[in-house]
Amino acid sequence: MASLSSLGVGSGLDAESIVTKLVALEKQPADTLTTKNTKLQTQVSTWGKIQSNFSALQDAASKLMDSSFWSATTAKSSDDTAVSVTTSSGAAAGNYAVSVTQLAAAQSVASSAFTASSTPVGEGTLRIELGRYTTNNSTTPPAVTFAAKAAATAVDISIGPGDNTLEKIRDRINTANAGVSASIVTDASGARLVMRGQNGEENAFRVSVTESGTAPGLSALAYSAATGDTSAMSRTQTAQNAQATINGLNVSSASNTMSNVLEGVTLKLNKTTTTPATVNVDLDTASISKGVNEFVTAYNSVVSTIRVQTLYDETSKTGGPLQGNATARGLLSQMRGLISSNTSASSTFGRLSDIGIDINKDGTLSTKSSKFNDAMGKLGELQKFFAGSSETDSSLNGIGTRVKNLTKQILDTTSGAIANSTSGLNSTIKRNKDKIDDINDRAGLIETRLRKQYSALDTSMAKLTGLSTYVTAQLAALNKSA
Repeated sequence: MASLSSLGVGSGLDAESIVTKLVALEKQPADTLTTKNTKLQTQVSTWGKIQSNFSALQDAASKLMDSSFWSATTAKSSDDTAVSVTTSSGAAAGNYAVSVTQLAAAQSVASSAFTASSTPVGEGTLRIELGRYTTNNSTTPPAVTFAAKAAATAVDISIGPGDNTLEKIRDRINTANAGVSASIVTDASGARLVMRGQNGEENAFRVSVTESGTAPGLSALAYSAATGDTSAMSRTQTAQNAQATINGLNVSSASNTMSNVLEGVTLKLNKTTTTPATVNVDLDTASISKGVNEFVTAYNSVVSTIRVQTLYDETSKTGGPLQGNATARGLLSQMRGLISSNTSASSTFGRLSDIGIDINKDGTLSTKSSKFNDAMGKLGELQKFFAGSSETDSSLNGIGTRVKNLTKQILDTTSGAIANSTSGLNSTIKRNKDKIDDINDRAGLIETRLRKQYSALDTSMAKLTGLSTYVTAQLAALNKSA
């Protein structure tokens, strides 16, 4: 007899539906656990949002504890085209009159014109030395001497048959790290090698040449401004320092950017002046105010997020993912208690309300600009109020210090409240997944057994049906013969 292709064919029963429903009944507990895991995953995600909010609050509190935050400055120049200014940590407030009499410049020399950049020059050795040219005006004529720079070493550049053209010599100079760069200028007169140093008197240079007897000509690139020396190259620009006066005090720099001539202040000299540029350095109260507002915003985000996630909405009859969660509500209570506490860190300000920051009914903070602006007029006490710190007396800890310490505990990855809650949820999710796998494995075995049983039933019923048909046919034949 041919095998049956699907359940129920032999018996006439809807065996496929019966097996499907029986297996579904076996899997119902797994479906329940899957739904539960979905809710638990939502809780894990919610704790992630809360963790992110606490992390932002910790960063905002840490910023308020940084001494450089309270001493931040901003600077302005009356003439940025002549003197531009920036400040960094350590700058002191003040006003400065800056006159620029000379900009820093680099020595530049140029060779005589060659036919082309590919023209052979000669072979031998170029020696490049950095240093300073000094003029002695007590002699007639004035004598010029060269003194090598103490921190620099002379660089010898060998020019052989393979690199004796103007362009190859340029390349050899540029890769020698000698403190000098080279380029080729080509015009109607031909190609000239130009060598340029760095800004500043001590970065002047001289070029000495030792020629190869078999391929002379390299002396065309010699240069020295010292008395008694010979030069084939011409100086087109003299190395010099920037010269300026700050409130009448003469200052000099090898660079046109003067860093820390005034502590924490960087002056960039852009051109010489006929009248002084006024540079004002003031406390950056705007950034301080912004930092305090960022702290308020970060705190409000923590409070609002926990409230929403633990809230029960009477209108929709639904609760947040952490509704009734004791840990979340405990964190909210801790933050509210801390933010409303009194601190003795400042002799002027004790509570947030003293500096114009009020606590609203929902636990969030709001700022009264007029009162806060008055507090900004006492920055030293405001800094103490937020950043005061004591290892022996907690009452002397400022609000920012307290918030940072608490958020550090909450965010601890091994023992913090958020880590513990998330770890517990993930453990439950894993156990549920293991149970789901067990239930599905068991349901699979049951399905296999049921299919075998119904398949056997189909086979038996098919045989009986065939026998019944045969008997009926035989009886009908006997009745006809009778």
